[in-house]
Amino acid sequence: MMALSLGPEHRQLVLVTSLGGFLELYDFIIYALMAGYIADQFFPSHDPYLSLLSSFATFSAGYLARPIGGIIFGHLGDRQGRKPVFVMTILMMALPTALIGCLPVYEQVGVWAPVMLILLRVIQGFSIGGEIPGAMTFLCETLEERRGMVMALLFMSLVLGAVFGSLLHATLLGTLSKSEMNLWGWRLPFWLGGLFGIFSYLFRRRFQESKLFVQMFESQQRSKVPIKTLFRDFRKPLICGFLMIVPIATSVPLLLLFTPGYLSHLLHYDPADVALASALGGVCSSLVFLVMGWLSERFQTRTLLLLASWMLILSAWPMFGWLASGTVHVILIMCLGSILRGGIAGIAPLALASIFPVQVRYSGIAFCYNLSFALFSGITPILAMELIRVTGSMSSPAVFLVFGGLSGILACVMMKKAHIKSYFSDV
Repeated sequence: MMALSLGPEHRQLVLVTSLGGFLELYDFIIYALMAGYIADQFFPSHDPYLSLLSSFATFSAGYLARPIGGIIFGHLGDRQGRKPVFVMTILMMALPTALIGCLPVYEQVGVWAPVMLILLRVIQGFSIGGEIPGAMTFLCETLEERRGMVMALLFMSLVLGAVFGSLLHATLLGTLSKSEMNLWGWRLPFWLGGLFGIFSYLFRRRFQESKLFVQMFESQQRSKVPIKTLFRDFRKPLICGFLMIVPIATSVPLLLLFTPGYLSHLLHYDPADVALASALGGVCSSLVFLVMGWLSERFQTRTLLLLASWMLILSAWPMFGWLASGTVHVILIMCLGSILRGGIAGIAPLALASIFPVQVRYSGIAFCYNLSFALFSGITPILAMELIRVTGSMSSPAVFLVFGGLSGILACVMMKKAHIKSYFSDV
């Protein structure tokens, strides 16, 4: 009901804008779920583990391109406008996604198959580096009166993308045979993702430029080299912004991507229960996003970020301890994890957007967001597995939630001690 308080035109704008966020985690989960088929088709090997490893390494290549894309698109967004860059990034996401579903396989073209796959993954990662920061910048500058709610809706779309990808995969497995999935069924999710992106591109072309950017443009206050201005005049906000996103960059891959496999393969929970718990967790976190968006319009953002960070820290060890012991039903624990994930991701993006002025906002958001995700998102599940192996403790992944929570608290302390200014009067 809270989201419905936005007008029809604004709801459409948020929906179309959020498709980019939806596509980011949709693509993430689809590639992960289709990794076995991709390994067979693009990286054939006598060793199946080596083949699958090559598939995941290709996936990681996209993450390495994100910070570069963030810097370039951030520069263009702060110089040329949010809209043209925003339109470009969704198209650059959509076309490679669709083309992955059209690629010839190793058996047909040899080594060119994995080369083309890697190239498309790099283009995807490059464009994602500008997509989510662009969406954050555009929405918070266009819908100023409901910044908290629209930012929460944007990040809710990321979770819904993962949920939809999982449901689509389950539908395909229930409809197609194993041979059909291996031959052509794995291509369908990529084609569908491309269609979503092209749909968003066509609608985004109709958008008007952010009025705050127009005002800055008309007053000739643009920075010539935004990234240079950032490092010269906004070093403390850059550090603070990076720390704000670390809790999201660690908690989302840990709770959304690592935990299902951890529960079913390491702790031997019933896969059906895990799948149901994951789906209900997605619904639960979506509601928490909306609640945080509503609260951000009534309470100070720094206070809410501090509260969400403390929740991560205080709940981490009990949650993983209960999972490891099997004494609490998995659905309850997954919903608790979703509340933690939704709490931090529902407020940190708004706090990040508030600490940069219009002249460098796109660049500032892009740098902090992409650096945090590049450093922590891809590696958190791998480190969690290694930590379990080294310590022998099934509850040890909790340390990553604690680390994320401490980063969020440090960001809040820094905001206060360094007198970091908020450029939004209402947060």
